[in-house]
Amino acid sequence: MRPIRRSPTFFLSLTLLLSWTLLTFYLVHPNRLALAQSGETVRVGLVVGQDRADVGSLGLTLIIDPAGSTIAALHKEVTLSVTPGGLLDVPGVGAVAGPLTVRALPAGPDEPGHVTVGGRPYRGELSVFAAGGRLTVVNIVPLEDYLLGVVPREMPHDFPLEALKAQAVAARTYALYARASGAYAAQGFDLLPTTASQVYGGVLAERETTTRAVRETAGEILTYQGRPIGAFYHSTSGGHTESVEHVWGYPTPYLKGVPDRDQESPHHTWTVTLTRAELTSRLASAGHDVGLVRSLIPVGRPGPGGRYLERLVSGTSGEVVLRSERVRSILGLRSALFDVHGKGERMEAILRRLGEEEGPVAVVGAGSSVRLVEGRDLLVVTGSDGSPRLLSGDWAVTREEVPATFTFEGRGWGHGVGLSQWGARGMALEGRDYRDILAHYYTGVTLGTIP
Repeated sequence: MRPIRRSPTFFLSLTLLLSWTLLTFYLVHPNRLALAQSGETVRVGLVVGQDRADVGSLGLTLIIDPAGSTIAALHKEVTLSVTPGGLLDVPGVGAVAGPLTVRALPAGPDEPGHVTVGGRPYRGELSVFAAGGRLTVVNIVPLEDYLLGVVPREMPHDFPLEALKAQAVAARTYALYARASGAYAAQGFDLLPTTASQVYGGVLAERETTTRAVRETAGEILTYQGRPIGAFYHSTSGGHTESVEHVWGYPTPYLKGVPDRDQESPHHTWTVTLTRAELTSRLASAGHDVGLVRSLIPVGRPGPGGRYLERLVSGTSGEVVLRSERVRSILGLRSALFDVHGKGERMEAILRRLGEEEGPVAVVGAGSSVRLVEGRDLLVVTGSDGSPRLLSGDWAVTREEVPATFTFEGRGWGHGVGLSQWGARGMALEGRDYRDILAHYYTGVTLGTIP
């Protein structure tokens, strides 16, 4: 269906009608009026750097240009794209300069309008603009409404109410902390809807229990020396949360490791086994080619939660020191709190080119034979098919035990810093309220309201 095109008189009437509808809506619901006037909004980058995006609403949608003029009224989603000249192509309207505002008309006093992106509804409104020839769609949403779509995505909605309230305060605080950091400001938004910031699912994610947790803690945040804290949180610590300097390398007075009550978490302990080939391939794909991996040794002293900041990864052709969180990410492990054991060690022939410390390396299976040819060259006969391979030059042959598999025995899920969600559940089940929970996981902070 093509967009409906109306005369300027129609849009003036429509605007007046919309204003009257909104005024009536807020007069009937004064709490929503206070929220709208609070000024606390966040910008969430729902679509970033794409060729096109489908936007609209669940009812009548207005598309408004930078001057505040309504240029289109739509009854369904439309696909916006970027022209070669960097303008926004609006079906039925043509190429226009951005940013454009996409706003939904309320369906009634008790039914606020919801904008949509790709068919998924969101509270607030949308800002659409082009940057570098690509499209970005930002959801501009009141902070409290944003949390309605965050808390149920970050914590199971059937957790005890006090745990959900602690999560709501942590998520609200983190949103303000992230907004103040300006990490994504140059891209025109404050947060991403993923684990890079906080998982945000919009209206479809909302649940009655989490909405209650957000509403009953409205405006409450955690501060340290008057500023919103980095209220980091994770699923499961594995028995003890970690001090942040043992995870990301910098000390923070309110992010100290504390005992946890997460024993009922399904992620409290875990085991993962990787073959030598899998381990080597994943490291190499991440730019750390050390040859066939022989060991992953912790460096330095562990933090109070048992995590090491770094690991020495040693292989047949080199070694590299990596942050433990980096190792966790590369290998797809649930946490960086693990012990690793090599198993099924086999004696391998390791061939190194002389004079080249980081030079080519060949590893020959235990069933293979290696013999010198004319005093310098090596003829390697593989154990599988018997086919020979001639290696020219000066080579040294050593035999070393290399594990066939590596078993990671770990605890917890996530980085281990700040609030433990399963630990919060455990404390709530013991009768502790959300204030106690927050005070336990964040050291020396103040619980107050947004100024």
